[in-house]
Amino acid sequence: MALPKFMIADDPVTDPDNEYIIHTHQPRFVAKRVEDEDGENAHIDIVEEIDDVDAFFKNDPNKKEELLEELESWYYDYMDWLEADEDE
Repeated sequence: MALPKFMIADDPVTDPDNEYIIHTHQPRFVAKRVEDEDGENAHIDIVEEIDDVDAFFKNDPNKKEELLEELESWYYDYMDWLEADEDE
């Protein structure tokens, strides 16, 4: 069985304010939604690398950014799905 590319993880006991996104394919890492300094916007950022992300992409920031954009899109689709599920 192949794992999904992205998975949600949380720890409601010791870290109830954060929800993490695990990227299970190479390069593997853990990311989360981070509030911008203005408090009005947010972005997805890597908080823990399992594999060296920069080395995987041969220090090409565009490839890393593309993956983070894909992850962000997936995450907001997930949030929309949760909201629609609550409305039913």
